[in-house]
Amino acid sequence: MNFIKRGWLSLTRRKGKAIILFTVIFILGNVMAGAVSIRQASSNVEKVIKHQLGSKATIDLDFKKVEKEFQKDDKYRVKGLDTELINKIGNSEYVKYYDYNLSVMMGKGDLKPFESEKEENAVMSSVAGGGSGGSDFTLKGVQYNEVLDFNEKKAQLIDGRVFTNEEIEKGNKVTIISKKVADENNLKVGDKIVLPNEVYDYSSGYSENSEPSASRDLVLEVIGIFEPTNVEPKEGEKDEDGNMQMDFFNTMYQNTMYVPNLVAKGETDFQNTEFSKILPEEMQGNQDEMYSPVYILKNPEMSDSFKNEIEKLIPSPYKLNSSTDEYDSIAAPIKSMEKLSTYVLIAAIGASLLIVSLVVLLFLRDRKHEFGVYLSLGEKRARVIGQIIFEVITIAILALGLSVFSGNMLASSLSNSMVQSQIEAQMEKESNEMGTMFLSDPGEKTKVTEEDVSEAYKVNLTPSYLITFFSLGIGTILGATIVPMGYLMRLNPKKIML
Repeated sequence: MNFIKRGWLSLTRRKGKAIILFTVIFILGNVMAGAVSIRQASSNVEKVIKHQLGSKATIDLDFKKVEKEFQKDDKYRVKGLDTELINKIGNSEYVKYYDYNLSVMMGKGDLKPFESEKEENAVMSSVAGGGSGGSDFTLKGVQYNEVLDFNEKKAQLIDGRVFTNEEIEKGNKVTIISKKVADENNLKVGDKIVLPNEVYDYSSGYSENSEPSASRDLVLEVIGIFEPTNVEPKEGEKDEDGNMQMDFFNTMYQNTMYVPNLVAKGETDFQNTEFSKILPEEMQGNQDEMYSPVYILKNPEMSDSFKNEIEKLIPSPYKLNSSTDEYDSIAAPIKSMEKLSTYVLIAAIGASLLIVSLVVLLFLRDRKHEFGVYLSLGEKRARVIGQIIFEVITIAILALGLSVFSGNMLASSLSNSMVQSQIEAQMEKESNEMGTMFLSDPGEKTKVTEEDVSEAYKVNLTPSYLITFFSLGIGTILGATIVPMGYLMRLNPKKIML
């Protein structure tokens, strides 16, 4: 008789033992299915969140290092980044495109800066635009002619054009302004504006009526008009402080004008020269251009490789920051769940190997007379082993097929509640530890919160999950079945039949 047919008859006639083995595999399968589900969900969260954060990397000052240097030497001065180094990093195989910016504050002259209409934000608006002391507008120098902010959807060009490479290289006095400023001053593409570059001497005290100690005018031609991309606050962030912060940065950005870096450098040099006359000791060794490099990587997943390649090139006190770094600061609950699921999966596989091996061994001992008859009739041991494997795998497929759904459901409800409770604990800890409020520009980066992590954490039945689970499950059961086969290989038909 065909060994597969014998195996099927054995299953139907020994329903009690088949049910016992089915129950054991079903329970262990639920544990394995849950662990695999949680691991896959955790991995998916990392991909989703890092994609949401984007692939931007910046080189910024490490203020902790700066503070330490100042404690050692109160005359310590931070040196600006060398443009050769910035360009060298920009030529990395991981970089899609990059830019470096030099910013300088300018006065308003006859122009009207944009001011927020919100009365509660009047103080912040006076700082961001419309303030005294020649700080009404910000010239943001760019080296990337297409303007990185436009490519990264921070703003969009609604009229005119971007810079040409020639304008960037020669430092032509051209600019791209915001629509709010253009509307406020009835400006259009082709018009010229005049911005005063004013230097004030506050060494003897501050006064709103102070006259500049030095001043010169910068004439710029408007070649384009941009409009910032609106960033709506999330449901949990719609509070007064959050709205004030967003309004503050919006006002600052509306009063920003893009110019070639050489234009910004010229105005910065003028200010440094004049400040050196007022404060010669303080300005000594403090006239480097402080460029802010921004690198857009080809893929967010390249962030770690880019860091490993670049960090050794960055001088102190600078450090490389990546947009994906934010994930590490908020993903503690997910990483905790992933680590726990790994331990559970290893334990489940070990338990399955041990328990199923023992169950199969007990069943083999009960059926030794049956196997003795097969062997005495000339049946090959390999075919007898094949029958046992067929019986166990048939039961395993049914048990694992059911456990894949029940285990997934259990993992979903259990892990979601655990992640939520850990997130709440994490948020409470961060709230208790927060001693200082730091402002962050909502337009500069995608803010991801613990709630975003919770929303991205979804336990689903996917093809990759099914393949992984059944591969592990069938492989484990197959291994647990083969282990006791040593007992069958040692059976002597003559001794059994006597």
